[in-house]
Amino acid sequence: MRRADLAGALTIELTNHCTLACTCCPNGRDSSHCRPKHTLAKDSFGPLLRQIDIPFSHVFLHLHGEPLLNKDLPLMVDLLVKRGVSKFTVFSNAYRSRLDVLEKMLDKLGNSELELCFSAEVYDKQAYERLRFPGSYETVWKSLEEADRLMAAHQRHYSLICIIDSQAVATLNKSVPEIFRHLPQLKDIHFSSAFPWPHLPETGDIAGHLSRRRAVCSQIWQLPVILASGEVSMCSSDYRGECIVGSLWEHTYSQLMNNRKARLFRRHIATRRAYRNTICEACLIDRLTIFSRTVRRKFILEAKANTLETYFANYNKYFTIDEQTTR
Repeated sequence: MRRADLAGALTIELTNHCTLACTCCPNGRDSSHCRPKHTLAKDSFGPLLRQIDIPFSHVFLHLHGEPLLNKDLPLMVDLLVKRGVSKFTVFSNAYRSRLDVLEKMLDKLGNSELELCFSAEVYDKQAYERLRFPGSYETVWKSLEEADRLMAAHQRHYSLICIIDSQAVATLNKSVPEIFRHLPQLKDIHFSSAFPWPHLPETGDIAGHLSRRRAVCSQIWQLPVILASGEVSMCSSDYRGECIVGSLWEHTYSQLMNNRKARLFRRHIATRRAYRNTICEACLIDRLTIFSRTVRRKFILEAKANTLETYFANYNKYFTIDEQTTR
């Protein structure tokens, strides 16, 4: 097989419907330009799976929607386990989560690894409700508590993903230990700056963090995605459907990854002519320095108060802008 076929991981979008319209997401900022709404049904999943003619052992079951909205998720996990998938990654906003769907999914996993990540800024009510519109801080906490108990019953752990800015840093040394104490199954928290989506730089924190020269973006080699409609896109940031190379209902996955559209898309990236791809011209990821830190339970709960204060204060180095490095 060609290099484009050798994917150890696949991203499959179960739905692009969502329970929130976050200000950091196209569903909240650019919904009128998003793709038509689709939900992948159980009757379609088996035939679609047969069109994926490459080996894979790791599946990301999410993209531009809330995967726990798809009631058929457990049946799809069951089919993937039988296909030989040994690791699943699922991202959820945790808002009024369908715990019945989550529980059935956990029952179907068997010995497969689950990386479950909830996106919720529970370190601060104001930050959460500013980003996760029209979510309620109290409601998401209730959902997380219920999910935590369910994960404990299945002897599983999960992660939190939190967007932060300069205002949040000052409170983390006190709020983060409390989060870990309150959620016993939580294994780590990943903090990051907001991502500027293509066509929507206002969704991200980019001031002073853009290099002048573009890098060669690796997304198209690593993260092609199968959309809920059965179409395949070259980029996981393609919320508008700008770089779709065809449909799995008409061709196999390897055929789509090696057709003329896909090869031309990759060629433009490799030869530094990304501007010829519409989505790449509007994207900043290959120029952006993203803040990213992961803190783990053991470190947080065993560290002394002054250690945590110093550790989180160092986050400010990213958010303190050097005027000489700005555009």
